Amino acid sequence: MAAEFLTVARQPTSGVRRTGNPQPLVVQGTSGAIIHGGFLADNEKNPALAGRRRYVTFSDMLANVSIIAAGSRYYLNLLAKASWNLEPADDTDEAKRLADDVSAMLEDMRRPWSRVIRSAGMYRFYGFSVQEWTAKRREDGTFGLLDVAVRPQSSITKWDTEADGHVVGCIQQDPNTFAEYYLPRAKTMYVVDDALRDTPEGMGILRQLAEPAEILRELQLLERYGYEMDLHGVPIIRAPLAEIQNNAEMSEAEKTAATAGLITFLQNHARRPDTGLMLDSAVYTGTGEQQTPTANRQWDIETLTSGSADSAVAVGTAIERLNREMARIMGVEELMLGSDSAGSFAMSKQKSDNFALMVDSSLQEIRFAAQQDIVGSIFRINGWDTALMPKFRTEQIAFRDIEAIGQVMKDLSAAGAMLTPNDPAINEIRRLVGLSPQDPIDLEELLSLMVDPAGDENENENNGGSSDGDE
Repeated sequence: MAAEFLTVARQPTSGVRRTGNPQPLVVQGTSGAIIHGGFLADNEKNPALAGRRRYVTFSDMLANVSIIAAGSRYYLNLLAKASWNLEPADDTDEAKRLADDVSAMLEDMRRPWSRVIRSAGMYRFYGFSVQEWTAKRREDGTFGLLDVAVRPQSSITKWDTEADGHVVGCIQQDPNTFAEYYLPRAKTMYVVDDALRDTPEGMGILRQLAEPAEILRELQLLERYGYEMDLHGVPIIRAPLAEIQNNAEMSEAEKTAATAGLITFLQNHARRPDTGLMLDSAVYTGTGEQQTPTANRQWDIETLTSGSADSAVAVGTAIERLNREMARIMGVEELMLGSDSAGSFAMSKQKSDNFALMVDSSLQEIRFAAQQDIVGSIFRINGWDTALMPKFRTEQIAFRDIEAIGQVMKDLSAAGAMLTPNDPAINEIRRLVGLSPQDPIDLEELLSLMVDPAGDENENENNGGSSDGDE
């Protein structure tokens, strides 16, 4: 007997009103973004990171914090290094022709494709990336790409979204004329890191690096001041200022000249401008009946130092810890290995492999955006069949040990997986080593030489011997 499934209507206990049956073709929820008049409300508490000011802070961090500069360059260079190719949708001649045409279009742009990818990769740091593509007519009548130009994050002021948070466009403000330009979503390549903040601008790594970078700057400032003070000392000069001032026989010019040399020394001493002292030494005299002078000289110069290096060591340790913390946030902690006695080659390799996985993750997201926004747009403006649209494929980022690869190929050959003379793996290994690829080998000719190495020469010798016998 077939089981009967009954839906039992129960009253909600939480007081929430229940709707009817779910509608699979209708969006019923919304994103967490709060947008009023196109402006995104980010509820940022740090004034240096609120509104457009955060891009000034981010640019300063990228330029002046060494670990952030090194990590971002490391990430972007690996990202741009990956090779891109387009695989045909199927094995038909038409699909292969379209894949070749799109590849030619990407190579015929105003800026190379690697720069486009490098600019798009900044979405990991800022939270999002917007690039506008511009088409051009080619000689064969089709539409190619003139350029895919970056639109700086700091110039994007407003967002055009649907009720569910889907981005349909944005507004860019020209920093020179303050004119506003509407950039429709269909004309841009848009990548966003919205894992931690579901808004059109997402949340990038730079926001998470802002606080430790601010603390690092303060510690470095203290370290610099402490180093200067311990190295050069705080100058202390003693002079009989009251006696000079009360001397009626001296003119104002003579009084000024009496201490001018000492003041010049204070100003030119390598130190902070506010750490020099000039004290009146005339008060250091005996108060007895004999008015016996004290051991303190009225004219004296000395430097004041801390006398201990413990504070400098503590500040240096804190700076090292913050650098490691920021490197860990960026995923480039392997750059810090070797700065002390800790760490090993195995640890460095593991961390480098983990960072390569992060770069591959970024490549995957950029590849999806490029597939939809670049290749899809080329097919759309040319009126081509989207069923024949080629697929982007990117090289996996990995640190290749050529000797290990050669050993793997040797082991495979020993196990019975023999390499043919024209195997693509041979030229791939030659490329990694830095050698030019070998020309294709005629297998039939090679087989004939292997069967009869002497070739026609043996045949001529045999013919010659029989001829001699006949004679």
